[in-house]
Amino acid sequence: MIRPDRRVLVFSAHAADFCSRAGGTIARLVDAGSQVQVWCMSYGERCESPAIWSACDNPDLGDIAATRRSEIQAAAAVLGCAADCFDFGDCPLAVGEERQFQVLDAVRAFRPDLVLSHWRDDFVHPDHAEATRAAIWASRYCNKPGRATPHPPCERPEMLCYECVLGSAPTVGFVPQLYVDISAVFERKMEALRCLASQPRLPRNYEIVARYRALEASTTAGLTGEFAEGFTRLGTQGVS
Repeated sequence: MIRPDRRVLVFSAHAADFCSRAGGTIARLVDAGSQVQVWCMSYGERCESPAIWSACDNPDLGDIAATRRSEIQAAAAVLGCAADCFDFGDCPLAVGEERQFQVLDAVRAFRPDLVLSHWRDDFVHPDHAEATRAAIWASRYCNKPGRATPHPPCERPEMLCYECVLGSAPTVGFVPQLYVDISAVFERKMEALRCLASQPRLPRNYEIVARYRALEASTTAGLTGEFAEGFTRLGTQGVS
């Protein structure tokens, strides 16, 4: 998975998801020489900015979005990737037909060989499942010339799903099939998570997850690192 020639597109329902769930893997890919582009579906201004809402009775959604935009860019800079946001809004995140073609064109514009997104059955947070529904559609139809977008069709990428809502893996059926040792870049991931200050519990929570996935990987995959991130494949790959 980690090699220098990859073009990796990461979809994130909210401002912090790409970093909390795949930040270490993104850093490793960048360090190896791959290009990584993050697309957030929303800024998470309604349901994913707890520190702002707790500090103000009725904060302005535009102000929250601006704050989260700055946080996204700061976290992405630490990881070394590019990041942008569709600004579709959250709670609920709804990707209708017009928005779906924006997602499709983002895939065609970047021409990835790998797409990362939320676990497809992450129904504990419906925004996550909606983001991946849109990512799957775009990744499966990006090669179809019958659906025109500003950028031309491209080959279908491989897809991997990253971590589900904390503590919900047994409920939503998330079982990692692939582990990435992030021990060497773990402190960088923590630095990036601290940039996402609207969600102050992220560093603590995802240190726990990374330690647990590493323990799990040591038993099931022979991984020896202290910190890891887990992924599940969508579909299968051919061999030529």
